[in-house]
Amino acid sequence: MSRLKAGDELLSTVFSKDHRYVIPIFQRPYIWDEQNNWRPLWADLRKAAEDVEDESGHESEDPMEYFLGAFVTQYRPPTPRRKPTSDVIDGQQRMTTIQVFLAAARRVATELECREAADNFASLTSNRVSPDSDHPEDRFKIAPLANDRAAFEWSMRPPGDESTAPDPTHRLVRASDWFERQILAWAREHGNEAARLDYLHFAIEHRVKVVSIFLDAKDDPQVIFEVLNHRGVSLDAADLIKNLLFRELERQGDGHLAHELLHKYWNALDSRAWRAEVTTGRVKRSRVDVLLAYWLSAQRGEETSIEHLFDDFKRWMRTTRSRVAEVIPNIRAYADTMDRLENLPISDPVAQVIDRMDATNTTTPWPLLLFLHAEEAVPAEQATAGALAIDSFIMRRAICRVTTADYNRLFSAVLRDLKATDLSRAGDDLRDALARQTAVSRAWPDDETFIAGLRNPNLYRDLIRARLRTLLVGIENHLMSPRSEPGSTYRSKTPALSIEHILPVTWQEHWPLHDDEDEEAYETREAVVHSLGNLTLATKSLNSTLSNSPWSKKRHLLTTHSRTRLTSAAVLTYPGLAQNWTQETWAEVWDELRIDLRAQWLVTLALEAWPRPDHVPTFDGDLLATDELVQQSPTRGSQYTEERSEPGPVREPAGATRRRKRRNEHAVRGDLVALLRAGLIRSGDTLRYSQKRAGETYEGVITNEGTIRTNAGVYRAPSSALIALIGSNINGWTAWTHVQSGRTLAQLRSMTE
Repeated sequence: MSRLKAGDELLSTVFSKDHRYVIPIFQRPYIWDEQNNWRPLWADLRKAAEDVEDESGHESEDPMEYFLGAFVTQYRPPTPRRKPTSDVIDGQQRMTTIQVFLAAARRVATELECREAADNFASLTSNRVSPDSDHPEDRFKIAPLANDRAAFEWSMRPPGDESTAPDPTHRLVRASDWFERQILAWAREHGNEAARLDYLHFAIEHRVKVVSIFLDAKDDPQVIFEVLNHRGVSLDAADLIKNLLFRELERQGDGHLAHELLHKYWNALDSRAWRAEVTTGRVKRSRVDVLLAYWLSAQRGEETSIEHLFDDFKRWMRTTRSRVAEVIPNIRAYADTMDRLENLPISDPVAQVIDRMDATNTTTPWPLLLFLHAEEAVPAEQATAGALAIDSFIMRRAICRVTTADYNRLFSAVLRDLKATDLSRAGDDLRDALARQTAVSRAWPDDETFIAGLRNPNLYRDLIRARLRTLLVGIENHLMSPRSEPGSTYRSKTPALSIEHILPVTWQEHWPLHDDEDEEAYETREAVVHSLGNLTLATKSLNSTLSNSPWSKKRHLLTTHSRTRLTSAAVLTYPGLAQNWTQETWAEVWDELRIDLRAQWLVTLALEAWPRPDHVPTFDGDLLATDELVQQSPTRGSQYTEERSEPGPVREPAGATRRRKRRNEHAVRGDLVALLRAGLIRSGDTLRYSQKRAGETYEGVITNEGTIRTNAGVYRAPSSALIALIGSNINGWTAWTHVQSGRTLAQLRSMTE
């Protein structure tokens, strides 16, 4: 039977007895800081002391008590010739900080020659240990983790010790200095330093309490550990997982491996680099939590959200009965792989893949990437091939503006399948698996569809800016040759680069048409302003200088200052597809013809940079048709963040009419055809769905084929159209409202039955 005991206890009682509180190796290092922890703790202790000061001269019938939180400790069997010890299950951050505070108070009292207060504080900071003891470390009431030991012992130094801090940036060292300054300034406020320090000690001795929970050796501390982790600084999932793993190690009979696994594999994950916060989506998480979510996703073959990371990890351990002695080294292998991939030089192709993922906040492929590069059975060239396939898949879909909502399930499914195959060809198998996808939410755009996306005349307005930058930077880097200058490869987030229109958006003043050119010429020019052929990369300072300048000035500035090959190789000189031009005739003007020729050249480069295998099935009829994609120009959607205007008239690429005729011979009929035929809806009618809590509204337009056109594409079924917009499962028949009639699609359908 459990002998768990709980109750409130004076802080002085906790520290006045000769006792050592040992922080187990599975706990996290010291992480408290000034703003969130030291300052609130000092505010409570100072208030308690000032209450005592205010009561001086008369007794209070109902003195205020202050509770600092909970300490959860577990019994440890006694060891001969050692001080009694307990394991600290929860509250180690608070317990350690209070010890550092008391040591700082002792030094301040000594500096101010308040001997009695100094002796009183000293009695709460050290155990009685014989000078000839074999264990001098027993004098400390806290036995910290190895990573914190040097900083803790310096912070507990006695008065007069002028030794240099082992690491001035360590939080325990900073806490020691901060508390000394605060206590000294407070003691000197009213001139009677000795009295004030006596009040502070009295408050700690008689007014400050903690909730103490004592566990028997047979109790499972994991339950308490999880329930109480919200106190103080909430534990990261990594802390809970670490606790679980090292306790499970004992249960599996491998407790003798604990120190080796901790020091050789896990300790690195407690470092500042891994505990630093990173942004995933719009939420900040510790980097180690992100790693563990990726690692667990790779093991399970399904996405693991960080919100449910610990529960998913615990469930996985229970169902797989994995050996901790194998799990911890494998996690470290993935951590080292992630470190290596994130620190590759940007000239490395895989580094450029990761750079584009980071710039567009695309995280779903990470478990797959880590698996390819961490598993020894996957050859390096196959890991690279797999990364490049993922890159092409994501880039082509981004340019074609099709949904990303199903990426998590797709990449998880591919990962599951890969794990069951010959890993010596993992990259090729991954490429083929992606190429075989035909559903609109998963298809890898073929060359014709990709070209249409690239030739979208409203590309600048229709693409999220981060995606457009990755496209242009990717083409720029693809142009780099072995003869290029070292360090000339760009990152997608390079702050010095911005996207520049060569023919200005407001071209009318300095780029006028000839008097004899008609309205069609005006519309033709308007149609190329935001197209790929008119876009380049420029430094921000150059961008502001270029502005709306006439071509003569802009050409001179670009010739003098531009360093990008996107400009030098296809704006200032004729591109490879314009061999019949001379340099002089090419650079005379910048007009619609040159923009179109440059676009053709950039499209060729994009096809080279992001190839797709041609030996597998291409898109089926569910995908947004090529010419429809060229002419589509969404004005609002959940995945679009910048403003967009309506497209100008479209000058169709060669062969568009022929392709449309061929496609119309096999026109796809959508699920709304029956409603069209019944006269309940009409082509061009609007469908609307509103999420009231989120304040979001989504719309679609009914086409004459009975499909639904949305910002995410054209869909045959109401449900697939809405799922693509909002990213979660929903019944489109009951959710979509037909604006013109005010009825849901389900209600309209019932009228045809």
